[in-house]
Amino acid sequence: MFNENAEELILNVDGGHVKTIEDKRSIEAMTSVIYKPESIQPNKKGTKNILASKHCAASVQNDNQREIITNTIVAALKQGIGENTHVTALSDGADNCWNVINAIKPFCGSMTSILDWFHVAMKVENISLPKDLKERLTRVKWHLWRGNTEYATIRLEQLVKLAKKDKDIEKIKKFLKYVINNKERIVDYRARQKAGLVFTSNLAESTVESLINQRCKGQQHMRWSREGLNPVLQLRAAIHSNDWQHKWKDIVLNAA
Repeated sequence: MFNENAEELILNVDGGHVKTIEDKRSIEAMTSVIYKPESIQPNKKGTKNILASKHCAASVQNDNQREIITNTIVAALKQGIGENTHVTALSDGADNCWNVINAIKPFCGSMTSILDWFHVAMKVENISLPKDLKERLTRVKWHLWRGNTEYATIRLEQLVKLAKKDKDIEKIKKFLKYVINNKERIVDYRARQKAGLVFTSNLAESTVESLINQRCKGQQHMRWSREGLNPVLQLRAAIHSNDWQHKWKDIVLNAA
């Protein structure tokens, strides 16, 4: 059952690599979570906020993203996407994630695409550099926090010249490319935070964790085939969607 048209929806699209029994070392599972801003509610336990209503999609199929796109569109329709809906879409910057997000555009009135701040900050944190270069890189992060891609790019180019080791140069160049490739989606995160607007996907991360990581990614001894993992992802996506209680019998039987 599809809801009435929503004024605004938030869409998070992410991916995670899962160890496989196939020839490759890993396969990528794609996930999406879509919800209305008013679904964000305080957790009674006093921890971070929770989503009272959401719909999820997931797929590990090697099908040029047809299944994840189709399932994400269905999830968006169930949340009430329509010609007057504004969608705020967040992703880590990977092309396959933006492909899913772009497939939603024909179904909504307008869209704001945002490079997820959580992933930007994590990328900076995970770049290992000598202390002086790391301090400069951290300052670059705060240019990005303010949406200042021009200053960030200049500072990163200066960092490339200051670095002496090839491995450090390559790390900085890689991050510079990441910033340049996503500059149209880098916003003033500080301003959005002050305005109470979404700027990161951390609220949906627990759902992504449940969809992919539990017994799939985190458990190192687990190995999966696409055929074995995909039904599990479909079940998990349905369980984490708010119409599970009405559809669970059909979903379980179809996934068997």
